[in-house]
Amino acid sequence: MLSILLFFLETLITTVIAQQQCVPYASNYSFTTGYPPVWQKPTSQIFNTDEFKKLNSSIDWTKVPNIPPRKLVNGALDRSTYPVTDPDCWWSYNLCTTPKAPGLQPDIYMCPEPGTWGISFDDGPNCTHNVFYDYLRANNQRATMFFIGSNVADLPYEAQRARSDNHHLCVHTWSHQYMTTLTNDEVLAELYYTRKVMKEVIGITSRCWRPPFGDCDDRVRAIAQQLNLTTIIWNLDSDDWNMVPAGAKQPAEIDAIFQSFVDMGLNGTYSKSGAITLQHELNNGTMSKAIEWFPKLKSAYKHIVPIASCMNITHPYEETTITYPSFAEYIGTQENNGGTSNNNNAAKKSSSVSIASYSSLISR
Repeated sequence: MLSILLFFLETLITTVIAQQQCVPYASNYSFTTGYPPVWQKPTSQIFNTDEFKKLNSSIDWTKVPNIPPRKLVNGALDRSTYPVTDPDCWWSYNLCTTPKAPGLQPDIYMCPEPGTWGISFDDGPNCTHNVFYDYLRANNQRATMFFIGSNVADLPYEAQRARSDNHHLCVHTWSHQYMTTLTNDEVLAELYYTRKVMKEVIGITSRCWRPPFGDCDDRVRAIAQQLNLTTIIWNLDSDDWNMVPAGAKQPAEIDAIFQSFVDMGLNGTYSKSGAITLQHELNNGTMSKAIEWFPKLKSAYKHIVPIASCMNITHPYEETTITYPSFAEYIGTQENNGGTSNNNNAAKKSSSVSIASYSSLISR
């Protein structure tokens, strides 16, 4: 009976999300000065400002490898002339996550804790994410959210919702470019102005970032590291962004990918370490899939945690007054509240939370 009720609940939640539409609004914030235009790659208009010149002069450029920007051909990265030895640890070439240039920290791409699902969502904040965020909150679940600066500028109140729900918030650049194709100034601006708008709207200075499309090399890593940003990639890609109507894949194809993740959790693939997933807050479809598969993933993995907790990063922001739970603290809280522990009693308790919150989930 409970399983039937849960099925109808999840179907109704998914339907509500699918029916939501973005409604633009005016906020108390103005980003017409001191920032690049939203959804535009920064240009000399920004580079010539006193603020950016001061920022640029603060960077130790001797620590940034002299790697020429990559090229795009018909919208895709050109890998045709790149050396097979991968001298620059170019992730888009062979998924390299251990830098070859001296002094650079390795990328975070997996959780070290066995049986753990590091949950993360790119491309937020989204204007229709309230039902999705309500669902996460009802299940006592935090996640790592990689925010696009232009989205934060356009949707500041949605960004604030993420902070109030205590999600772990990271940079996902200003305008979502292939970062290795940009000049040094463009890379610096994409990262800096995203951190700036997040500080102005949310009140935090993030210490983590994820490159759009995963596109990163040692030059880009070095610039990010100068801003005290740790590079976070992933080792499981849901490909949810590519689901129709936004992309080319049918929902069943995305379901098959998620089912493979469930299988990995059950068959011991992650018995000695954990995963970091790439999912998206991109649109109603990707958020619906997240809700649909969350209970199945929870039953397949011992723990579902934000990346900060899976890496025991207790100070994810430069504001030292803000702390985040360690792995042990996070899973202790989850288990005490019927969150993500992989046992029947915890699963039943978490399901009852979802059912009890049904009214609030569909009222948005």
